[in-house]
Amino acid sequence: AAAAGALASAPSFAQVRRRRADARVAVIGAGLAGLVAAYRLVQAGVANVTVYEANRRIGGRVLSGRDVVGDGTLVELGGSFINSDHEDMLALAREFGLGLEDGQAGEDGTLAATYWIGGRRRTLREIAEESRELLARLESLRKAGEAAEAAADRKSVAAMLDEFGVSGWLRTLLDIGLTQEMGAEPGAMSALYLVEAFAPDVSVPKRGLFSSDQRFQVEGGNDRIPASLAERLGARVRLGERLSRIAPRGQAFALAFGPREVVADIVVVTLPATMLRGVAIDAPISPLTRRAIRELAYGSNAKLFGGVAARPWRGRGDSGECLNDFGFQTCWEDHGRAGTGAGTLTIFAGGRAGVGFRDGRPDARVRDVAQLLETAFPGAAAAVTGKASRMHWPSNPYVGASYSCFAPGQWVGFSEAWAPAGRILFAGEHTSGKFSGYMNGGAESGRLAAAKALALLG
Repeated sequence: AAAAGALASAPSFAQVRRRRADARVAVIGAGLAGLVAAYRLVQAGVANVTVYEANRRIGGRVLSGRDVVGDGTLVELGGSFINSDHEDMLALAREFGLGLEDGQAGEDGTLAATYWIGGRRRTLREIAEESRELLARLESLRKAGEAAEAAADRKSVAAMLDEFGVSGWLRTLLDIGLTQEMGAEPGAMSALYLVEAFAPDVSVPKRGLFSSDQRFQVEGGNDRIPASLAERLGARVRLGERLSRIAPRGQAFALAFGPREVVADIVVVTLPATMLRGVAIDAPISPLTRRAIRELAYGSNAKLFGGVAARPWRGRGDSGECLNDFGFQTCWEDHGRAGTGAGTLTIFAGGRAGVGFRDGRPDARVRDVAQLLETAFPGAAAAVTGKASRMHWPSNPYVGASYSCFAPGQWVGFSEAWAPAGRILFAGEHTSGKFSGYMNGGAESGRLAAAKALALLG
């Protein structure tokens, strides 16, 4: 009887179709999360979907730089890599017929990442051996349950490493590695980044130190994925529209974009918390959501790019990736190809070093880095062409940071912060439970937000 009653009260297919056709859905932000959410909604028959973006371009933190360090060069100004477990990004590439460059299938054979700490190269086997006791303790924490997870979250990485007595060159490697990977200093990030991510494994060398194989890049640039989404959305994407307020309007919401106002039945908010702090949300949202908007921590990663006339490291079996204590943290090749000829060098740092990337001329900074790299990669200094560029996300007016990096207490403490507030839905890499900080986190959260909106529509 209960089942029959539920069936009787359920909306008919025609009602659902009409509801989806009539509903006004506003998506705030044309980064990956917003574009995916809008695209999936339109696919499902929601006709009245509009994406509002403050910037004059789409893509958010997915942006490829073409010819910026020489004719024919390609670097990723934003998100760089798609891991082999990033199913949403891989699915989008397949759906749009975009080829992927596989960093593990190159003609050069197996190329090794370089870890240069304390005056010499450290092998992955050496790192794993030095970390044996630490890795055992981290594995115990992973298996210890939710209470232990919450307790670890309340600590910082620095506090946990102090507690475990990690020192010497391994401590230096972890401090630098986690800072560049997550974006903040070890004292400012949740210890769960150490617990969940640090896993050097000599049997899976391509996974590296932090459980991230960084395997794929999109042929022709990662921003071809947001471009493909935007192309299919067409005029539904409106640029130069900065949201300033969300307020109730009967059963709907009034959205203020400067002096102009639009009304929407469902709002999908994909702005990073750094930008959401500038939006007056007069609609009812939970105190936890308001606190997360106000306090969520972000990294300060930035990038320098240099053109190189040769890649001497490849002749020695090195990939060009070099985690180091020279002061700039790490570097790699973007869209690397076989051989030792011309290419690019991406130089990457987080924390205070990332903030400092805004200083000086990019070409001078790249020359300084190449000179330091001589120790690990002889010939690097002579290879730089002088063509250089920079992307400083901490000072970008549409983000003000790189990507989310949970402070102590925020990984677990904010895990429920982005639940729907009625018909206000949240998405963005910072809302992803497993892939925060990655392009996949944005794509996944957009897909899930679209599913929640469709559920609201019947």
